[in-house]
Amino acid sequence: MRERFRELAHDAWDQHERAERESVHHLVRPSIPILFFGDSKAFASSPLRTITVGLNPSREEFPRRAPFLRFPAAEGTSVRDPDRYLASLDAYFRTAPYTGWFNPSFEPLLRGLGASYYDQAASVALHTDLCSPLATDPTWSRLDRQEQALLEPAGGRLWHELVEALQPDVVFISIARRRLGKIALPLIEPASVIDTVDGPGRVRPYRIEAFRHALASGKAPLFVFGQASQTPFGSISGVEKRRIGARVLELIDA
Repeated sequence: MRERFRELAHDAWDQHERAERESVHHLVRPSIPILFFGDSKAFASSPLRTITVGLNPSREEFPRRAPFLRFPAAEGTSVRDPDRYLASLDAYFRTAPYTGWFNPSFEPLLRGLGASYYDQAASVALHTDLCSPLATDPTWSRLDRQEQALLEPAGGRLWHELVEALQPDVVFISIARRRLGKIALPLIEPASVIDTVDGPGRVRPYRIEAFRHALASGKAPLFVFGQASQTPFGSISGVEKRRIGARVLELIDA
């Protein structure tokens, strides 16, 4: 798997360098491409391989006051130093992660599943981005269509290759529903509602759906989808997310 990651890292850096050459206006500078967030080695040995999916990295991954705060080992790296680059990604959640985004969004779902981005769980999860490994300001949904069209073909292809390399069991994804069509994997089990959150003050029920896509290996990970708000699964509470994670674990174990 490590050799494959080196190849994918090379691709990510090519995309970053191309964006620099083509003067992509909203590329965060300075920055590095982020192929994934989290400990890929611990992920590979986890009993349950879980990934989460967003659109592209936030500019908050490279704070203005200290751009390489979260990836200190990656400062000055390039395509010529893939091992140092990958080590910086592996160390992300042990260094200075963007907890204000990761902790309230996907982490409670992972905890319900018996997983975590951090080291204290039996299974370590990774975060990935569907549209691009490049941090932009603003993030994807607010980019103009021209810049999206410039970045997405290569970024989307890289994400699919990364998923094939990771061979996940569970994929948590919370994006606009229309963007689910960007997943170019054969759908072998259509979406069904596996949980619903409702109650006083809620205009409409929040539905959690599950479906399966096939990988080239024949493996068919369970994709778990909830409509995005300001953050992934942002319109439901942490308690509800833990319960949904536990529900997903029941489906996996069934």
